Amino acid sequence: MFDRYYDELEVGDKRVFRAMTVTEAHIVGFAGVTGDHYVLHTDAEYAKRSPFGQRVAHGLLVLSLGAGLIPLEPGRVAALLRLEDVRFLAPTFIGDTVHPEMEVVSKTDRAPGGLVVVDEMIRNQRDDVVCTARLHVLVAARPPGI
Repeated sequence: MFDRYYDELEVGDKRVFRAMTVTEAHIVGFAGVTGDHYVLHTDAEYAKRSPFGQRVAHGLLVLSLGAGLIPLEPGRVAALLRLEDVRFLAPTFIGDTVHPEMEVVSKTDRAPGGLVVVDEMIRNQRDDVVCTARLHVLVAARPPGI
């Protein structure tokens, strides 16, 4: 999606991106960076007694992994302006493999490019949708001569 310029994107464009397996290192690192050490994420014994039966990845970690799996080419994305309607629909566990899917739902010209609204779904290896979000992204126009 964001390896293209504004004028190369069309409403209805869909992409499926590569996947990544969630590891304990992801959860520990995310907890360290954010300070979110909630026991459901970091305490295996506590999590065993939870309805999930095991540790659950932070929802924002899953959303962040999805963002990291989307190729970004320099000069295409000017800014992420807004995330809305973020929903965590199913738990993600250590060992789950997640990948993002995106669809362009609207485009609005805004010099020197435009605003692109994209619906994102993050799926696991069982094809369950674990997270959804709507992104509003300012995308650059193709520079003259390219």
